[in-house]
Amino acid sequence: MPVCLNLVRDDYVYMCDYNQVINAGIKDLFLEHGAARSISIKDVDIDEQLITERIKKLPQLIFEATENCNLRCKYCAYGGAYLNQRALAPHNLNFETARKGLDYIYSFIKERKLKEFNLSFYGGEPLLNFKTIQQIAEYGKKRFNGWLLRFNLTTNLTLLDNPMLDYLVENNFSLLVSLDGDKKNHDAKRVFRNGRGSHNLVMKNLQKIKKRDQDYFDKKIAFSAVYSRDLPLKNLHRFFTTDDLIKNKQMRFSHVNTYNTTYYDHYPFNKTAAQEDSLVALTQMAQKVREGEKLTGYETSLYNNLMDIGARLHTRGYTFMAGSCLFDSRLYLDVHGRFHICEKMNNTFSFGDIEKGFDLKKMTHIAREFMELVKTHCSDCRIRFLCNRCYSTFCGDGKFKVDPVFCENQEETITRNLEKFIESKEEGLI
Repeated sequence: MPVCLNLVRDDYVYMCDYNQVINAGIKDLFLEHGAARSISIKDVDIDEQLITERIKKLPQLIFEATENCNLRCKYCAYGGAYLNQRALAPHNLNFETARKGLDYIYSFIKERKLKEFNLSFYGGEPLLNFKTIQQIAEYGKKRFNGWLLRFNLTTNLTLLDNPMLDYLVENNFSLLVSLDGDKKNHDAKRVFRNGRGSHNLVMKNLQKIKKRDQDYFDKKIAFSAVYSRDLPLKNLHRFFTTDDLIKNKQMRFSHVNTYNTTYYDHYPFNKTAAQEDSLVALTQMAQKVREGEKLTGYETSLYNNLMDIGARLHTRGYTFMAGSCLFDSRLYLDVHGRFHICEKMNNTFSFGDIEKGFDLKKMTHIAREFMELVKTHCSDCRIRFLCNRCYSTFCGDGKFKVDPVFCENQEETITRNLEKFIESKEEGLI
């Protein structure tokens, strides 16, 4: 008997083997006639040649500008509560390391037709090492002469001064600013070493950017909001939907992980209450769509999550890579000159450095190992076609492994989003 999920008062069924939602009343008819065959998941023939070809399409290199930070955010990935993650440390990227890494990447992509590339900066807090960022940007403009070169920087924005701002504006940097909502929520977690909150300073610097260049503020500033489930989501929701400076900005919204961490041992939360708050936010977003009101940036991110579920339901070609990249989405260069898949991976999966270059054999092994884990663990999962898994969700200490908490959370989240998607479709909202 095919595995399925009953949804929305049992009126609908998600047919897991077919990746389709159908009316529960036609389930037997659907299975009898088999109009849509069940989906088979395929292997990918991964070898060094395939990986080399994929790297040639690489759109972005991310530099770890520093391992240090001027804040001590309580949920920080480098704060000691997460398995296999490095700690904050006084190590900065130097220009020579960055130059060698950039030259090496350029050697792979220089002959391609699409002359576009992104240089991005991450930390810690990148503005602690702003001089090196400037050197890399200036060198990048020379190395990629004739290309469309974009600059991106993720920052807590607390260190911004006028000379920095002038350079960022003049070179059209896109800024992803960490902001966790209103002062109460933000200052509960995003604090300086002395425990003082950083919200007032972030907002002051946002006003500084807006005053310096309104067009730059409108087009190049976006936000990353992290929600810690022990805090009231309604505070974050209210802030991002009403604050005049923020509400129309693009943003990314994520939760503090509940897997591979001891964080919530220190900050316990009511799981049911957190889920109910999330549904309230989704319901309010749906109401605005129903009434034809403009969505804020935060609400747009909620809406896009529902649309993403819909897009996945229409996908029929699946592989055991589960949507993960083959080193062709972005690469990450750390302060020590080692290459990684992305900034979300821990340091135990590096696959080469600026002196020896890529270890293509190890890269092939990493991708194959991940694919085998998905094949072994996920083949019979009820949400295998909808899950948000990738390398970073399964990375352990140099080997991939599955955390059952991640799987449990994914099924709960996806089931909830599927139901909201179905209800929105019923009401003609999407």
